[in-house]
Amino acid sequence: MSVKFGTIMSSYESDRYSQVECVTEFLKLFPHGFAGRDVIAEIAPDGWDRTPMVANFHPSLEQLFQEAIESHKNLQELRSHIKRKDDEMAPVELPPTIEQVRERFKETPIDAPREVAELVGRCLWDVFSDNHEVLGPDRRAIDIGSFRGAGGFIADELNRQIGATCYDYMSFNMGTSWIICRADVLLVYEMIFKRLKSRKLDWVYHFPRLNLIDLQPLRESLKPEHEPEWADYSPESALARERDEQDRRQQVSQMREKMDEDHARIVEEARIGPPPRTAVAYQKVYGHLPQGWPPK
Repeated sequence: MSVKFGTIMSSYESDRYSQVECVTEFLKLFPHGFAGRDVIAEIAPDGWDRTPMVANFHPSLEQLFQEAIESHKNLQELRSHIKRKDDEMAPVELPPTIEQVRERFKETPIDAPREVAELVGRCLWDVFSDNHEVLGPDRRAIDIGSFRGAGGFIADELNRQIGATCYDYMSFNMGTSWIICRADVLLVYEMIFKRLKSRKLDWVYHFPRLNLIDLQPLRESLKPEHEPEWADYSPESALARERDEQDRRQQVSQMREKMDEDHARIVEEARIGPPPRTAVAYQKVYGHLPQGWPPK
């Protein structure tokens, strides 16, 4: 425990920047905003309309077609893992055709200030969120939240910069994951890490991982109790419930074991492959790979 200004703070709070400190730090990192002239000069010195990154907001017909094919493939794989009785009778969904994609395709004008600001915001989520850590000179974490929380923080910052409420957490949640295949954003990551380094801030990489949380005990505890348990007690019903509970626990255990196996496989594949673009950008700026890469 630590004491500050006559109040008691938990070790969790004392190891992190306060909300006010986080906002102040972002103001110092981007004094002219996410789409200031200084930012554009760094990531698109020849102009935003001439950089390949503009494709993140203006994909070609061919790119949209490939994304539609990949989305269909992923959906079919998901359905194969989660089959329901009515799925067996459902007709097989055919992949989209390029003609179908062309019908929805529409070219849009380039809006440099908006597009740069949104791309920088997405890349900031990739750096500050996604379980990664940005550390201050005193090794306290600049914690703007994970996933939804970080998306909301970045949205609030951009809304403040433009003086309007145009964004919410969904605008930046999951960062560049929806557009990562369209154009390389390495220059944006480099720009962010240059600013972090100038502020004597550091970055720790954490390999992404999904965890399965069993909410059944919580749901049971929240059920209203209208009558005592013994009022309608039945040995047969109690035995059936116990068997169902055992089956559920076994299924949860098996799912966790499968997730552990998948995670170990993915980590091993990542170790022998190239580092993620965030880690590459960090290395170009700091001269070495970040702590946490390669993953263990």
